[in-house]
Amino acid sequence: MEIGLTFSAILSLVVLAIVYFFLITEKLNKVIVATLGGVFLILAQIFKTSDHSSQENALTFISHNLDILGFVIGMMVLVGIVKESGIFEALAIWLVKLVKGNPRWLLVVLGYLTLFMTALFSNIPTILIVTPIILVLVKELNLPAFPYLFTIIVMANIGGAMTPISDPTTYYQTKTVGLGFGEVIANSGFIVLLLSVVTILYMLIVFRKQLSAVTVKKEDVEMFKPLAALKHKDIMWLGVPMMFLVITLMVGKEFIAKKTGITLDNATLTIGASFILMLLLHKEPRNIFRDLIDWEILFFFSGLFIVVGALDFTHVIEKLGESLVYITKGNMDYLLFLITGGSAVLSTFIDNVPYNITMVGAIQTMEKAGIFVYPLWWGLNLGTSIGGAGSPIAAACNVIALGQAEKEKIHVQFGKYLLLALPLVIINSLIAFGIIWLRYLK
Repeated sequence: MEIGLTFSAILSLVVLAIVYFFLITEKLNKVIVATLGGVFLILAQIFKTSDHSSQENALTFISHNLDILGFVIGMMVLVGIVKESGIFEALAIWLVKLVKGNPRWLLVVLGYLTLFMTALFSNIPTILIVTPIILVLVKELNLPAFPYLFTIIVMANIGGAMTPISDPTTYYQTKTVGLGFGEVIANSGFIVLLLSVVTILYMLIVFRKQLSAVTVKKEDVEMFKPLAALKHKDIMWLGVPMMFLVITLMVGKEFIAKKTGITLDNATLTIGASFILMLLLHKEPRNIFRDLIDWEILFFFSGLFIVVGALDFTHVIEKLGESLVYITKGNMDYLLFLITGGSAVLSTFIDNVPYNITMVGAIQTMEKAGIFVYPLWWGLNLGTSIGGAGSPIAAACNVIALGQAEKEKIHVQFGKYLLLALPLVIINSLIAFGIIWLRYLK
């Protein structure tokens, strides 16, 4: 098979490779790298056509994804405001008392707290909430930090495949392809629940010595008072119902559209709810924008949309899809294994956001060629989420959690993390492949 690439296509690939290099090595800030990569491609006239400038065409790749950026902003603000009530800390403290401070059971309940919060609120806001709680518990109860940090990172990542709002990659994929909320839960969500059991068992085995060496005193557990964590009850009474109303509308928006013809989009719902809370709670927008919105992540996504968009614009993604079909000879068994397992391994070393965006386009190319790609969507969704837990740099929530730990002088070595994570990535990806294969291809 001959793969003819234009100069613009080759240059786009070179820029992508350079961006990936710095994402992996962390030699430069990833936001700067992604943004400058996009700027360079625009200035190099990669996107220029006879009727539009290079910038105009490049910015369309951001405009097509404004719903994703708006959703991320809305969830950051909405969850950030509700967090001020202390309700999440109270819930965590209640779980500590429920298990009487038992280190093993504490790891289990905090892991599942992270998983289900991710399903409802997305993994980045969840990590921003749960990590400080973990760090306080580690300090107050003299717990080993790494087992708990590692557990919440893995659960936040695999939980990212549970619902369309759990992770930016899942949201991008479902929105681009047109997959429904219930469809994602039925195909990926239940597999994630099985993977979560495997993950927790893995944690209890690999960390058994560290957890066995810890004895939590009864008086230390009694020191925690769930009600004392509730700081602003006005925020709780307004914020919590608002948050669950938004989640309910996002879950039921397809039903609402079918029955009423009214379309509800996630960005409008989350941003609207956030600004209503700001109004009702007399919050200063300037402070909210400064404290609750992670502008680095937003600029990172915007730069990546342009860098990866260049591959689409220069038909590289189309060629990639054709190559995968050629290599596997269109055999769905091989394609599913390659997409599921390959996505998990590659997402361990490459940030899973740009990888997922690239592969969505590649699978769409296969679909245009007449291949039955439906199982591949679930292989890609689960593979990138599983692989997102594979290394400290594989996903944004990993960087956030370990960055917060660093501020508390808790350093996690890249090699140590990778050594423990990679076997779990392989195990979970094989399980996911097996279930999808049995369901659709046997």
